[in-house]
Amino acid sequence: MRFLIAIFMGIGSMLSNLFTTLFGALSGKIQGSDSQGANSERNKKATIIVCIVLIVSLVSLWFTVAPHTPKINRAPFIGLGEVLAEETAKAIGNSGTVVPVITTYHTTGNTPMTDEWKTFAKEIKRHSGMLLAEPVIVKLDDSWVVPSLSHTDFDKLVKEYVGVDVIVFFVGLPVWEDKNPLTLPRVAPKIIAVHNIATPVKQYFTSTIATALITSRIVPDANAIGEPKTPHQWFNRYFQVFTAQNYQSLPTN
Repeated sequence: MRFLIAIFMGIGSMLSNLFTTLFGALSGKIQGSDSQGANSERNKKATIIVCIVLIVSLVSLWFTVAPHTPKINRAPFIGLGEVLAEETAKAIGNSGTVVPVITTYHTTGNTPMTDEWKTFAKEIKRHSGMLLAEPVIVKLDDSWVVPSLSHTDFDKLVKEYVGVDVIVFFVGLPVWEDKNPLTLPRVAPKIIAVHNIATPVKQYFTSTIATALITSRIVPDANAIGEPKTPHQWFNRYFQVFTAQNYQSLPTN
């Protein structure tokens, strides 16, 4: 930022000097003999041309470096909400109580995260046999590189909602620790989560914790043909679903 400011200040100083010279030239202050007059006329034209070039360059530079608000493609997150609802319905056979676990970011403002949550809620409500409970709002543990649900909060939630059919974690699952593995009660709800691929996730299946995990693709799907047109197609480009049937392809760490 300081570098850009210095550039603009330098250009401004140059323009100031050139405009001073130009003003003097146009007002007749550059005078002399006939040959000097001819040179003066050429100086006027050269000064005008240089000023025009610098002004155009300055405007071009401004539009190049000035901050622009990027347009966010909301379709992948709408698709995420749709697929999350589909996996939830599959897990409990289109019948049962659904407890969503979210953060305040999912309910505040107009963001991709609110799109994800609102779409999920709308899709769940389309199923007459499914009851969407009041969302549980949690605070993430930011002591990890990737903020995630704490082990304490996870244990508390699965015990508190032991009688429900499925808990859907929009915030991912706690970071896996071999020395402190996650466990579930003997009778436990199904666990579905939108999870960060940056943390080990295969263990959630080998330990039978997760029913389904949705993770971001490390790179967009290379098998996608053409430009996605629907939220579901956008989901397939940027996200993927893992279950007990296909989790073997997940990285170990």
